[in-house]
Amino acid sequence: MLHLHAIGMDIHHHGAFSIQRPHGSGDWLLVIFKTDALLTLDGKELPAAPGSAVLFKPGQQQMYRSVTGAYINHFLHFIGDEADDLSALPCGRMLTLSNLREVEELMQLLCREQVSPSEQKDTCVNLLLQLLLLKLSDGCTSRKPTAHGAHVAQMNMLRADLYANPGKYASVTEMASAAGLSLSYFHQLYRERFGVSCYEDLLAARMNAARYYLQHTELTVREIAALCGYENDVVFMRLFKGRLGVTPTEYRGHM
Repeated sequence: MLHLHAIGMDIHHHGAFSIQRPHGSGDWLLVIFKTDALLTLDGKELPAAPGSAVLFKPGQQQMYRSVTGAYINHFLHFIGDEADDLSALPCGRMLTLSNLREVEELMQLLCREQVSPSEQKDTCVNLLLQLLLLKLSDGCTSRKPTAHGAHVAQMNMLRADLYANPGKYASVTEMASAAGLSLSYFHQLYRERFGVSCYEDLLAARMNAARYYLQHTELTVREIAALCGYENDVVFMRLFKGRLGVTPTEYRGHM
């Protein structure tokens, strides 16, 4: 089980600020830089841009400092039991997080959970830490961010929103507008990120939802069409049959 020692978000330091721990802090430490900083790794001082991060393992030297009059970071100290295999974690190198927003959301949940009166607090903290470390490994890269990197987290959140509520977006144009991107650039980014066109994904999300409602509710076909983003239930029925080979009513009858 993973145990949280300390956590801080958007911690501000004014003037010169530095951490100099030749033998580490005795636990795992994740630092996410929110302002420019200088980080020392393997004897070399490297510039750490806002949004970059570093994960130190126990016993590893921790050295980083501010370069301007103000310094801001997130930090997370934790330990694991012998049963926890943390050997695959991306420690001791500069990381650029393509999913920074997701990592920050998990840290916010941890901040709330650490003061929870729940008897299940330790279990919840352990699960949140495990998920955060998975997200850290999934979203980190030692490469410089690509031209599209700034939009990755936004695209991930939009797609999750789409599958959670496929009726929310009336069209791909509306999805592009929600992302604050031109339609052509949105099409390009979506396919690059998810390997599928945004229109095909919108249709897949709607059909998945329709199948669920047909199987598990008594809603009418017209009500289901509306929930899936179709004002016209005839259009919905035509697309459903084209996709699955049967009408919505036939699909429900086979369940």
